Amino acid sequence: MRKYNIATILLLAIFLLIVSPVNGVSDDRTKQADTLHQLGLFNGMDNGYQLEAAFTRAQGTAMLLRLAGEDGAAAKAKLKPAFTDVKSTHWAAASIAYAVNKGYVKGISSISFAPDRLMTGKEFLTLINRLLGYPDAVPATAAELSQKNGLLQTDVAERLTGASPFLRGDMVQVAYAALIAKPAGSKKTLLQTLVEDKGAISAVTAAASGLYTSPSKDTDDDFYTPEPGSDPIDSIEEAIRQKLDGK
Repeated sequence: MRKYNIATILLLAIFLLIVSPVNGVSDDRTKQADTLHQLGLFNGMDNGYQLEAAFTRAQGTAMLLRLAGEDGAAAKAKLKPAFTDVKSTHWAAASIAYAVNKGYVKGISSISFAPDRLMTGKEFLTLINRLLGYPDAVPATAAELSQKNGLLQTDVAERLTGASPFLRGDMVQVAYAALIAKPAGSKKTLLQTLVEDKGAISAVTAAASGLYTSPSKDTDDDFYTPEPGSDPIDSIEEAIRQKLDGK
């Protein structure tokens, strides 16, 4: 029978404690990516989602417009980027031109956008917080604001803003959290807004994701409605009679 010393057992236990949470996070992000894909918000790359790949400024701009329900408008606008490093054939050219025109993002200079430069967690969270109705959001306080407005828990916000590099899987976690968050001053979640106000996502598709429930319609079938111009007393008596008769 093989024997193991105490040191070996302790090392194995420590290894399992370290690896298990990582695998759990990876599984969660894959499920979240599946949900975003189902909603038409995340398409992945040539070799799948590639959640461990770094996240670029072009990808961040495109994702912002999808979460804002404006990717369709960007495609229809057919604006041309005013940057020498974003050709009209670039996959995100329309999104970049539209987002810059709207003031959602800026280039790194008047002639350069740096579409392939990596986007940091602080930068992406700043864009999302502005989308959620916090126009004064800045990268320096991205973690604090994301925790304060309920977008992310403190430890998650700190980890994502400190991630180097900020990965596509990190973006998925933020985007998923944004969908179920309520923008400032709103009673609806961002997903509800995309479905009910902007029509960017169908109610059927949203409901299938498990993150959305169609609003129930109030009914007045149980209430007596008096005829226009009728005597108020007669209306009250009729309502009482209907109630007693079980109508």
